[in-house]
Amino acid sequence: MVLCEVADIAAIWAADRLRARGVAVDIVTASVLGSAVRWEHRVTCDGEASITVDLGDGRTVSNATAVGVLNRLSYVPTERLDRIAGADRDYAVQEMNALFLSWLNAMPGPVVNRASPQGLGGAWRHRSSWIAMAGKAGLTTAPYRQSSADDSAAQWLPPPSSAVTVFVVGARVVAPPGTPQSLQEGCLRLARTAGETLLSIDLAPGADGQLAVVDASTVPDLIRGGEPLIDALRKVLAA
Repeated sequence: MVLCEVADIAAIWAADRLRARGVAVDIVTASVLGSAVRWEHRVTCDGEASITVDLGDGRTVSNATAVGVLNRLSYVPTERLDRIAGADRDYAVQEMNALFLSWLNAMPGPVVNRASPQGLGGAWRHRSSWIAMAGKAGLTTAPYRQSSADDSAAQWLPPPSSAVTVFVVGARVVAPPGTPQSLQEGCLRLARTAGETLLSIDLAPGADGQLAVVDASTVPDLIRGGEPLIDALRKVLAA
C-alpha cells in the first residue's frame, strides 16, 4: 500500500514501477482517507491496536493482515474539518493528527517510513539538524549558519545543481556510480541514527571538491533513485 498526497508524482511513479515487478499495489491518498465513511480504531490497555477504515470507494484499510506500506503522508486531510469544525478547527486538526499517528503505528509492517510526532511520513527535521546529525555520523558536512535576520524560506531552497543524492533503504545504499564506500557507510549510519527506513541524503562538493552533506529528507524524490531504488524498496516492503 502506498499512502501519499494526491500530487505526489514520485509516489505514483514508484507504485507503477513496483507493479511492473509483479507487486500488487494499492494507492491510498490523504484525500481518500479524509473521505472515509467509517473509522474504527481500538487500543487496549496492553497496547494492542486494531484499525479498520472503510473508504468511500469501497476499499478497506486494516491491520488484520500484514502488508508492506510506503508511507509518504505529509499532513492529515482537513477538507471535512474545514467545513464543520468552526472555531475548534485547530484543536480538531491536532486530534486528527493524533489519530493518524496512532493508526499508522498500528500497521504491523513493514512500514517505510513510520509516522512520528515530528511528521506523518517520518520525522521532519530542519536542515541544520540533519547537518548536525550527519557530522555525528562521521560525514563531512557543509557549513551552516543562520540568524534571526535570515529569510526562513531559504530552508526550502533545493540543493545546488551540482549536488548528488544517496538513498538509504533499510540496510541497502543506492548511490551514484563511483560514490566512495566510506561515504555510503556514513549515510547508512545517518539513517540508522535517524531511525528511518528510507532516507535521501543530498551532498554537494565543497571548496576542496569533497562531497559534503547539505540536507536530507524522509520524503525524497524517489524518481531520482531510479530502478535500483525501486528494487531496494521492493525488498524492504516484502520483508
